[in-house]
Amino acid sequence: PLGPFVPHSKGALTPHDWECIDGTLHEENGEKYLVFVHEHTQITDGTICFLKLNDDMTKAVSQPTLLFSASSSGYSDKLPGLENFVTDGPFMHRTENGRLLMIWSTFIKGKYAQCVVRFLQPSIHSQFEHLAPLVDNDGGHGMIFRSGRGLFFAYHSPNTCAEERPVFAQITETEDSIAFV
Repeated sequence: PLGPFVPHSKGALTPHDWECIDGTLHEENGEKYLVFVHEHTQITDGTICFLKLNDDMTKAVSQPTLLFSASSSGYSDKLPGLENFVTDGPFMHRTENGRLLMIWSTFIKGKYAQCVVRFLQPSIHSQFEHLAPLVDNDGGHGMIFRSGRGLFFAYHSPNTCAEERPVFAQITETEDSIAFV
């Protein structure tokens, strides 16, 4: 954490004319993918996309594949006061039984929310479905990690500038998803 730090690649891995944020690594069958947000600030209805990376993760070796737009989730609202639908913070999670999930954030009824996508096959290339939001009371942009004490979901709440605080909640893997303990 103290550096020194050097560039890993020659510029962004995402398309140069796109506004992109929140890249997260996903590995599957020896292949590496970058899952990321194409910003609502550029396209109004934010999307989550992925692209394949080369072995050392220094460049993209595919064009972006669209997973979905925020408005297609069935529960995402426009950003309060704007016409934009937000996608934030995709994070991939493979359960112990091999189920592939993705958590991501948007706004629901004016509040920041943490949502869950379940892939129907254990691959990012498969069809998927949006599940009920995990958090809908002004928290999101989460990640999942394992520790000696179990499985945890880290996210921030509230979604108010300078008031965000980390929340660490223990979760469990169900047959088909994740849930709070």
